[in-house]
Parts: sequence; C-alpha cells; structure tokens
Amino acid sequence: MTNTTTPTQHFRFRDLPAELRNKIYRVMLCEFTTADEPIQCSLSFLALTPPPGISTFDVPRHAVTAILRTSKQTYQEAYDVMVRTNRFVRITVDEGIPICETFAGQGVPILCMGGGFVQGFKGYVLDVHLGFKHPDTLGKEDCDGLVCMVLHRDLDKVCKAIDDVNAHLQGFSNMSKMSVTVAPVLDTVRDKTLSPTFDDFFAKSTQQALLKPFTAYLHGYQSVEINGHVDRALAADVREQLAQDRYSNPAALLAKATAEKEQGTRLFQQRATEEAAGCWLDAALDIDNTRESTAWPKLVRRGGQDFVSQLAHVYFVMQLNIVHIYLQEMPGFVGERLAENALNMAVRSIRQDYWMNEYKYRPPVTLFAKLLFRNATFYRLKGDPRKASQALMYIEKALQVQPGDATLVREREKILEWKEGL
Repeated sequence: MTNTTTPTQHFRFRDLPAELRNKIYRVMLCEFTTADEPIQCSLSFLALTPPPGISTFDVPRHAVTAILRTSKQTYQEAYDVMVRTNRFVRITVDEGIPICETFAGQGVPILCMGGGFVQGFKGYVLDVHLGFKHPDTLGKEDCDGLVCMVLHRDLDKVCKAIDDVNAHLQGFSNMSKMSVTVAPVLDTVRDKTLSPTFDDFFAKSTQQALLKPFTAYLHGYQSVEINGHVDRALAADVREQLAQDRYSNPAALLAKATAEKEQGTRLFQQRATEEAAGCWLDAALDIDNTRESTAWPKLVRRGGQDFVSQLAHVYFVMQLNIVHIYLQEMPGFVGERLAENALNMAVRSIRQDYWMNEYKYRPPVTLFAKLLFRNATFYRLKGDPRKASQALMYIEKALQVQPGDATLVREREKILEWKEGL
C-alpha cells in the first residue's frame, strides 16, 4: 500500500504582489490613533518606543516587527512606505519658550518625545528648530525645551501653537528665530546601498505641500531659514510670505473680528458654550497678536481712530463674553484662570494709549457696568477672603452706574452674605 503525502506549502511574504505588501506595511506602520490606555509599541528597528508612562500620545495600536526582520528587501520596502505615508517631522524648541502650554491648547498629537527617542530615528521629511534670535533673550524661567516627533498631518496645529506663544511671550514673533530643514532623510539614506532613495518623492510639489502649514498660519516671522533639499526659489518665497504682516487692510481685520464675534454669539445662543468661548478666545488672541506685531502702527495710520474704536469695542465685548462663560465653571482652576485672564485683558483695553496714542476706549455704560459686575462675581466665586472688600467695592460701583439693576442687586446680596460668613 503506497503512502502518499501532500508536500507542505510554505507561505513566503515576498511572493505577495507588491501592492498587497504595501497595504500590509501601511496597516502595521501607518495607522495611528489616540490611545486611552498605555500601549506597548515595539518598533525597535526605528527606536520609536514612547517614554514609559506616556499614554496620551499617538502610537500605533499594533506593530508586528518580526516580518520586517525577514530580509533587507522587506525592511527597505517597509521603511519606504512608512516615511512616504507618515511624513515624520522633528520639532526642537529651545528653553524659555512656553511651547508646552500652547501645544496643549491646540491639542497637538505627539508621537514621541525626548532626545533619545526622537534623535534615534532619521526618517524625517522636515526638521524644525525654534529658538531666539539672541541667546540672552529672557523667556519664562520655568519653560523647559522640547524635542518631539509629530506627523506632518498635524503640522497645522504645531504652527498654530507656535503663533499662540505670542499670547504668553509678548512680541515673540519678532524675537524668535526658526529654521526648517527639508528632506533630512535624504542625507541618511543616500550613503547606504540598500535603502530607499526617496529622490522621486521630494519633488517641488511635495516640498510645497510640506511647507504649506507654515505660510498658512505664521505671519510676521522675519528670521526664518529654509534649508535642506529644497528648491531655492520656493525657499525664498516661503521666507517672504512668513515675513509678511498678517493684515495690511484695517477693514479686513475689523470685518473678520466682527464676523467671529457674531459667530460666537450664534454658538452661544445654540447653547454650544465651549465652541462659543473657543471662537471668542481665538478672535481675541488674533487681535492681541496683531496689536503686538509690526503691522499694527500701519493699520492704525490707515484706519485711524474710527477703525481703532470699532475694533476696541468688538474686543471688549468678546472678553466680557469669555468671562461670562468661564464664571460658570468656577470654582475650578481652568475656569478661574481663563476668566481672570479675560478680565485682565478687558481692563487693560480701556486704558489710555492702549490702542493708539492719545486715545482711550470708553465702553458704553451698560458694558462698563458688566465689567464691574463680573469682576465682583469673579472675586466672590474665587472665595479669597482678602478680596471680599474689593468685590463689594466693584458691585457698588456697578450699581452707581446702573442703579436698581436687579442682577446687580442680587449679586450685592450674595457678596454681603459671603462677607458676613467669613
């Protein structure tokens, strides 16, 4: 009796069509999602493992690296697909720049951070460094530097976060220095015989796409270098765009601010309070940044006092609206901090010469009463006994402006009750 057996068929990954292999690489190496819990990531061949304890950064949910060790050809293919698809960007920020605060504010997804992790990987399409023009420039003493890796798809948030630094560090765009290196990965792979060249990938159209977030979100940054494997004319054009003022037309700035104020009002009326607050916060910050920029004197000359008075009014109303929303979240750290900042900015905006020389914005009586009322309410909700007398002073001044107002009378009663209980 003859015993027949069927020969064992061994699966060979490289027998798969190239298109299917590339899809597998994308699933393994290019699908990112925010994890709610710490995830083990073992992309050891890239040194991409995030620091221990970090669970909020974007990391691949699954990374099957064994297949990448089967052959050099497979590694080459995987690396090529990963770099082209993910478009990794390295961000380095010097000490003294409050970038962590603005990254958090914009919700920038960070793939990994820390010099050891980030420096170990070389497959970057962009390398961005942000610092000061002069080493002795003073920033916030408690601001550490940052080295991190992000995906290019999130570079718009990074650029917004960079611009938001102006709100924390006055005149930052004028004192900062930025360098952007295009396609540093080419310097790494060209020296290796068995590596993807990427020469066809970094065409001028790709260079334009890589640099687009900078020109879309950053203005008034005059100390910028664009280096690396980049078209010289394109680099010069990007530098020129980054150096330009955000606004040159007073009417355009006023129209934009007014539209954003009204959009926030519509959202608030629809009970989308967080969205409304975000709209007003962004619009007010845009005005703050413009007022601190080199464009502001030119805007004032072109628009005159009529432009300034209208913009100051829009700004003042938005700050009062922001206070109103965040008073509802007190007591609480976030509500307190945002309400206090908006109050401070509203008060500052009615000072002499704040908007232009020999000019002072004077809000209507009803709005001035609201400012006094919300200052008083803020101190009561904060609960600091040392501020009780000041809270009473503010509410009584508000009642002098608007005698008999029912809302003001009720707030005065609450403050008196608070004082009596101290």
